[in-house]
Amino acid sequence: MLITIKKFIQNSQTENGKVKDKDIVNLVFKPLISILFLLMILITFTQVIFRYILNSALPWAGELTIFFFIWVIFLGASITLHKGLHIGVDIITSQLSEKKKKLIYIFTNFLIIIFCLLIFIGSIPLVIDNFTQRSPALEIRLTFVYLSIPFSMIAMVWISLKKIFHEVKN
Repeated sequence: MLITIKKFIQNSQTENGKVKDKDIVNLVFKPLISILFLLMILITFTQVIFRYILNSALPWAGELTIFFFIWVIFLGASITLHKGLHIGVDIITSQLSEKKKKLIYIFTNFLIIIFCLLIFIGSIPLVIDNFTQRSPALEIRLTFVYLSIPFSMIAMVWISLKKIFHEVKN
């Protein structure tokens, strides 16, 4: 069982059989998202079995799945930024010279950093204010759920900074 889990985590860190980048995204986020998805599937399957076969619903199952999904969304946004897969319109930039494209790329990454820092600053009161709030079924502090926001924003700032440094270096 442990060997299977180890292979599962290693496979989540690779693309086409190779580890592309030894970065926080590949080393931490991808395996964490893989594990959270696996847990979500197992919890949902267990909930279905309990509800429809045993006629006894698990009140905590839906809540925990939602909390995991929130973390998957925010960590997935970081991975998407890392891979450059966010939606973009390149009608204007495709007609620019390489030097101007590079400047636009650096500028947009600065805008991403500013946006992420604003979201980070705005999420801190949310995390602090919900420290005493607990979820209804599991009694988990909602702070742990809302921590996904500042955590992913810091990761996105780090990723954008790396992109800027890489672009300036080349």
